[in-house]
Amino acid sequence: MTDEEKTAMLGEATKKALEGADGLQAVQVILREGKANDVKEPKPLNIVGNIDTPTRFIGNRKENFKHDTAHIEVERENYYMTLFIDEESPYRGAVTGRLEVTDDFKKLGINDGEYVSNFDMADRIKKNRTLFESREAAMKLVSELRNFKAKVEREMELSDDKRGNVNIRKNQAVDSNIPEALKVRLQIFKGQPAETFEVEVEVNPNDLSMTLVSPEANDIIRDQRDIIINRQLDNIVKMAPGILIIEK
Repeated sequence: MTDEEKTAMLGEATKKALEGADGLQAVQVILREGKANDVKEPKPLNIVGNIDTPTRFIGNRKENFKHDTAHIEVERENYYMTLFIDEESPYRGAVTGRLEVTDDFKKLGINDGEYVSNFDMADRIKKNRTLFESREAAMKLVSELRNFKAKVEREMELSDDKRGNVNIRKNQAVDSNIPEALKVRLQIFKGQPAETFEVEVEVNPNDLSMTLVSPEANDIIRDQRDIIINRQLDNIVKMAPGILIIEK
């Protein structure tokens, strides 16, 4: 507000005050600056963290937590659960716990379906050799990948008896010096203990590109997902026995 505007407002306020004065009492004129109503709208609570975040939220507020106006929605297939508080309020809060795969697991590209050249696979394993149970075995694999030689034998027989019967047969074999499997030790889920499992180098016989696969890692992910989520739900029910849990 400029000085001219302040002077004009002060004059107007003084005029109104004098009009209502009786001439016997002193007149006080107060000029207030700023917004008349500086009340801010409440913001809904929205917290996202590790899978144990809802459990820790309830534990830290256990004395004042109202479980009858809260519920939990579980999305196992998407690896998360959300605690909703003050559910009938337009400003209801949400506290989400996610079960996330670690960066180490992603860097190796296990079970991601991406095929790369033998040189790229060798570089990937070399950069992450500390994740393998045996660093020596990992470096041996790197050497073998860089000197990868594969012999592809294809045989195709096409026979047509001119009567509409066509027989197509394709035989293909890839011979290489790559080991069948190596053991990896790393955290699969953030905040959880490390797991040891086997990975295999899978070769695409069409272009000899490669990817890392691990059926064992898939089993661990599915089993551990349910174990970890159920453990968190059990802890929550102990602190808030009446809370509603919805599986989606």
